[in-house]
Amino acid sequence: MKKCITLSLFLSILCFGIAYRLVAQGVPPALDSALQEYFKIGKSLSDDSLKGVPEAAKSLKEIVQKNTPSLFPEGLLGKVDTLMGAKDLDSARLAFKDISDVLIGVLRSKQIKTGKYFVLTCPMAQASWIQPDKEVKNPYYGSAMLLCGDVTEEF
Repeated sequence: MKKCITLSLFLSILCFGIAYRLVAQGVPPALDSALQEYFKIGKSLSDDSLKGVPEAAKSLKEIVQKNTPSLFPEGLLGKVDTLMGAKDLDSARLAFKDISDVLIGVLRSKQIKTGKYFVLTCPMAQASWIQPDKEVKNPYYGSAMLLCGDVTEEF
């Protein structure tokens, strides 16, 4: 009888743990899609290029529009619009910083725990960004300081 109660308690705890991990780890598909476009933008900026940025920003905007305010905060659309209108690297990087701050906040608020998104922080730029890997590719300084930054958070 005691073994049965112990086994039942163990199974209950195990089921609760699995359920918690599934809820905490779940990434809404729209957020994952938005991050894929965001990663394209970050890659271009780290390559000191605007190539592909307007297209990825447009796709990002479409995803955000469809999922605001249920997933994304209202202010994100304006920040993406600013990026879409960027004519040079400096203005694109400033807009990217604002978008990064919002998306990092979304990951935190949704308590995402997948181990596949990494927040990196550059002390020189006083800015953070998200990458799908831990290899530093600084979008704020590109080739001038490509490796400046450290992983500060994992989602």
